[in-house]
Amino acid sequence: MLIKEMTATQCRQFLVRMDFGRLGCVHDNHPYVVPIYFAYEPDRLYGFSTLGRKIEWMRSSPRRGRRGH
Repeated sequence: MLIKEMTATQCRQFLVRMDFGRLGCVHDNHPYVVPIYFAYEPDRLYGFSTLGRKIEWMRSSPRRGRRGH
C-alpha cells in the first residue's frame, strides 16, 4: 500500500463525502481509538459524544484547543 500526504483541498473533498471515522487520542502513552460520527462544513468539523474515556482524555491533554497541532 502506498501512503501519500493529502493536500488541504483533497482533505476537504474527502470530509464532504464522509460522516463516519475513527478518533484517536493518547493519555499517559496509552492510545485509544473509537468510532465517531461527524458533520463537516467548510472549515468546521462537528462531532458529538457522551462523557466517557475519550472526552476525559482529550480534556486532560496539554495540547487541547491548540490549532495546528
